[in-house]
Order: sequence, then C-alpha cells, then structure tokens
Amino acid sequence: MTKQASLIAPSPAADRFTEIDALRGFALFGILLANLPNWMGIGVVPPDQMAVLMRGIGLENFTAFYNGVLDGKFYTIFSLLFGLGFSLQLERLEKRGADGRAVFMRRMAVLLFFGLFHLSFIWGGDILTLYALLGFTLPLFRGLSDKALLATAAFAIFVVPFAGVALLNTRNPEWIAPLFGQADALWVAAGGNADDDYFDVLKYGGFSEAMTRAGSLWAYNMVEKIENWRIFKVLGTMLVGMWAGRMLLRGQLLENRRLLWSVFLGGLVIALPTLWIYAQQPPHSQTHWASLLGTAPAGFAYAAGFVLLLDRLPALSRILSPVGRMALTNYIATSVVMGFVFYGLGLGLIGDVPTGTVYGMGLLFFGVMIGWSHWWLARYKQGPLEALWRRLTYPKNSAAVPAAA
Repeated sequence: MTKQASLIAPSPAADRFTEIDALRGFALFGILLANLPNWMGIGVVPPDQMAVLMRGIGLENFTAFYNGVLDGKFYTIFSLLFGLGFSLQLERLEKRGADGRAVFMRRMAVLLFFGLFHLSFIWGGDILTLYALLGFTLPLFRGLSDKALLATAAFAIFVVPFAGVALLNTRNPEWIAPLFGQADALWVAAGGNADDDYFDVLKYGGFSEAMTRAGSLWAYNMVEKIENWRIFKVLGTMLVGMWAGRMLLRGQLLENRRLLWSVFLGGLVIALPTLWIYAQQPPHSQTHWASLLGTAPAGFAYAAGFVLLLDRLPALSRILSPVGRMALTNYIATSVVMGFVFYGLGLGLIGDVPTGTVYGMGLLFFGVMIGWSHWWLARYKQGPLEALWRRLTYPKNSAAVPAAA
C-alpha cells in the first residue's frame, strides 16, 4: 500500500475501540428517541390534535419523561464523542506521517457540506452543521493542559450559559427577536408566506414547499441554538471529549473503573435533583437553570454508566458497535426515513399517530438499523456516507485504496 493509501485507509479493526463505537450507537438510539417528538408534530400541531398525540399518556406526563430522561442528554454524549474522535484522529494521522490539522480541517469542511445539505433539504433539526463549525475551532485548544482544557470546558458548559440567561434571556426576553426576524425574512425571500401555518406546510407541503423551507431552515436552526446557548454547551462538551481522548490514548479511560464510577455517580448526584425539577417545566425550557445545571452531568453519567454496563453485558457492545461505526450514515438515514413517514413529501403522518405508537415505530426502526449496520459492515469496511466522507477528504487518491485496506 502506498503512503497516501495508508493515510486514507479506514482504521484497522485492531485500532478501533469497540466500547466507543458501541457508545456512539447508544447515543444514536437516544438521539432517535429525543427527536421523535419533532417528527410526530409536538410543538407545531393545532391544539385540537394534541389530544390525538397524547392519547393514553397525557402531555404533562410525557413532558416530564422527555425533560428528565431525554432532552439534551444524548447530544451531550454525541458531542463528547466528537471531541474524543478529534484527539484520536490527530494522533493516528500524525503517526502515519500526515499533517493532522490540515486533514482534520478538510474533514470538517466536508462534514459542513453534509450538514448544510441535511439541514436544508432533509431535516431542520440537524446537528452536523454546528459540529462542523465548532470542529474548526478545536485545534485552537489542542495546546492546553488537561486541567486548562477541563476548566475551559466547564466555563463554556456552565458559566457562559448561566451568565447569558441571566443577562439576556431573563432581563430582555426579546433580545433574540431581531435574529428570528431575519430568519422570517429569509423564509419570505425563499418564497414562503409570512402567514403560513407551519404544521400545514410540513403535513401537506410538496416539493416546492420543501425547497422553500430549505432556504431558511438553516437560519432558524442557528438562531435557536444561539437563544438556548447550545453552541457554548456543545463546544464545552467537545473539549471534555478532547480530554477523554487523551486519557483513552494513555490507557487511562476505559481501564480506569474508578474514574468511570466517579463520573457516573457524581453525574447522578448533580443530575437527579436538578432534572427532577426540570421534569416539571414546560416543553422546550432548555434555558431553565435546572436544565443548564443538570443536562451535561446527566449525559456524562449516561456515558460512563453505559461503558460500565458493557462489563456485565459484553454482547451489547457487539450489537451496537456497528451502528456507531456508521454513525453519519445512520443519522442521516434516520432523517430521510422519518421525513418520509411524517412529512408531506411522503406519508404525511405528522399529527395523526399517538405518541406510544410513534415510539414503538422508533424502536422497530432502530432494530432495522442494527440489522442493516451489521449486514453492511460484514461486506464493506465503512458505511456508505463514511466512505464518501473519506473520498471527498482525499479526492485525488482515495479511489486507489484497496477494498480490503
């Protein structure tokens, strides 16, 4: 194999951390569960149809479950793994003789393309665009010591959002209105009607309406992340992931049961009382102090607890690791399938299917995802979008990589 081919070949199985792949698969499962309410229409359905969605459950009960168990916890794990992956990628690339920073920047540029396409044409809840944009900043933090990295992470996760909410969201709730106004203007400029009912657009809109949404969804997406301070929370979590990547490369993470138990129990000590309070809040209250304080520790506790669970249930790692190895493919495929099921371009079931049934559909879909991931990786070294990501990162020579590399 040529040097160039060795640089772009997928990581050998022996170099992969199966537990990390499985944790990524677990995060995808949680993200699916957390995103189902958006696809089924909670937040946009007319009031008279909310009773259909909440049949047999009740909105208060569902909100308590969603806020307390799902909201923000799994994107925390995904963000953590993104930062961890940055550390691993640079280490491996530099061992192979590559300019790790330059390659990583190209990877982020390609991920930004994927994210913008996904955000504009498939689903407005995209997270890839934000990850790519923040990914460009990660090399700036590489020179920090472990303590400085964790201190910077804590500042971004907790201090900035608390200060922002206190100084802006609380004192001047309309501070974000001009930015939403700009997003509205983009919607109109793209051909939308300012008086359109968004639920009707999603449920009954065809191709032309979808293209109209594509012209402005990215703006709404980013403004929402500014309003709830998610940008800083995600960046801080990525920095924790960078630290975790360093620990992993030193052999001091997966083998360090004392550390994992400390993160698990410490996270629960903070998360349980705060998220009990957050569970009583209305939907979409991410700027509530209990959410700001409890979400990240809960996500870290979930991650550490899952890794500890793999000791007792090693089969879980074998089941979920292929899902995690194909995270990009599976994430976007989920949006394609759910968009077809719920939006007007496909079956248009948004607002018509009770929550319990939707979550049953979600579990069934994840089972299919597991089977699909095992089937694909038994035949190929990478998922289809992962392979495309690599090809676009190395456009000149990637075609020369042997299939068995």
